[in-house]
Amino acid sequence: MFRKLRLLRAVSAVDFGAPSHRTVPRRFKQGIQEEPEEGRLNLNFQIEPNYLYYSRVNPTEAVHIDLDDFDFVLSNNIDALLPTYTIAHGFLEGGGQTWIKRLVKELLIRENCNIIVVDWHGGSDPPYSQAVANIRVVGTITAHLLADLARHTGEQRLKHVHCIGHSLGAHLSGYIGYALEKDFNLRLGRITGLDPAEPHFARAQAPVRLDHTAADYVDVIHTDASAFIRGGFGIVEKIGHVDYYPNGGSSQPGCDRAVAQHISGSGSFFRGIRKFLGCNHIRSYNYFIESINSKCPFTSIACNSYEDLKSGTCFECGKNGQHCLKFGYHGRELYDHLIKTKEISPHKNLVQYLITGSDEPFCRAHYRITVDISNSTESKRHGGEVGQFVFKIHSTRDGKGPHSGEVILNEGGYHGPDLQYRAVVSGHLVSHLKTVDIEWRYRSSVINPLTWRLMRSPRIYVAKVQIEAMETRQSITVCPKNEEILSEALPQKMMSSYCP
Repeated sequence: MFRKLRLLRAVSAVDFGAPSHRTVPRRFKQGIQEEPEEGRLNLNFQIEPNYLYYSRVNPTEAVHIDLDDFDFVLSNNIDALLPTYTIAHGFLEGGGQTWIKRLVKELLIRENCNIIVVDWHGGSDPPYSQAVANIRVVGTITAHLLADLARHTGEQRLKHVHCIGHSLGAHLSGYIGYALEKDFNLRLGRITGLDPAEPHFARAQAPVRLDHTAADYVDVIHTDASAFIRGGFGIVEKIGHVDYYPNGGSSQPGCDRAVAQHISGSGSFFRGIRKFLGCNHIRSYNYFIESINSKCPFTSIACNSYEDLKSGTCFECGKNGQHCLKFGYHGRELYDHLIKTKEISPHKNLVQYLITGSDEPFCRAHYRITVDISNSTESKRHGGEVGQFVFKIHSTRDGKGPHSGEVILNEGGYHGPDLQYRAVVSGHLVSHLKTVDIEWRYRSSVINPLTWRLMRSPRIYVAKVQIEAMETRQSITVCPKNEEILSEALPQKMMSSYCP
């Protein structure tokens, strides 16, 4: 009782004067009674959060943490020294979301830990501006809860606490960090922002929004980072120690599918509609959840732009400041190593890019493919073609082992004699580069004379192909057998032994 009164009095002092947060939290001011009624605090406090505790002892059935409990750690027999996570949902959501259950499951598979789900569904309803104001209150209450945890952690304090939040929940996690430092001189170990919300937070500064100052390590995954007026929900700015921009950060592969495909793939009309409307936004937590226990490397690379990665200008890990980190959950390990070895400054923000697949599992390997078109007399006489190359990279010479799946290069582009084409594409991880199947797919168009083939069949003359793998740092150069012509829709095997 007295603990809850202390918490509510503490958050009543929260400053809501910042331009983006002038809305007072719903029913907050009138919701606190200074004196308890009949031995218990009577709350008319609609946004009061619920705290759901999970561990390996109770992996699926949550224990509700009582805010009236003066020492919830002892009452619930919590090992305060274990790695501890908080998970905060976003707008229009609650603590029982399917993605939160998946995240809890993967974290508990990964390690023996404490997980506290911050369920603030009472304050996440419309209007959006009200929910934006409400997360400050919830963040402050959660900070007080974690401060009580810190009473049992000794010198470790809260270095082992990792707050994970999606959309508004990302900024809520930032408020936890700010309140801990301001009120208790405590510092969070890590915050992961999963596509932090953009409306009301764009171009704002800390402590209005999540920022790298909110914890020792702040990593941010941007998946819907385009302006809100263009339909984006996520923030564009670089705000963490490490900012990941999968597929450029704004348009995720597979999210351009029709609504019927999303409904069919989700197995539910309502889940399908939600996935259709917010596909890019929700990819952030799908990617992060997969990264926890994936055997796939999930490699990201620091580049000046996504275009530099796609063109192959930025590809080699460790060269010219192109630092590679594991994406998502495991990213901090190598980041800390780079800091320790002074390869990067702790004040430097890393901007990481990677390419994913369009379906789960999303993790892909990166291949830089360079195609040299022949300069032979026959190639020049035939001229250029419009189409695309389709590769399948094999780990065995006979092509019967694991392979990359179809990898498409220069879709719909023009390919002329004696020219070179290079791009970075994604495919399934291949442990050893042995052989390559290559296919030419011709694209004709009635409005493009370059694609008209009235008297001759579509074909392309390839001299050689170089394939480099980012993850395994392998490289292979392959050639067609006996300089064979690559005809439309007729796959051809290329090997190193065929090269002159």
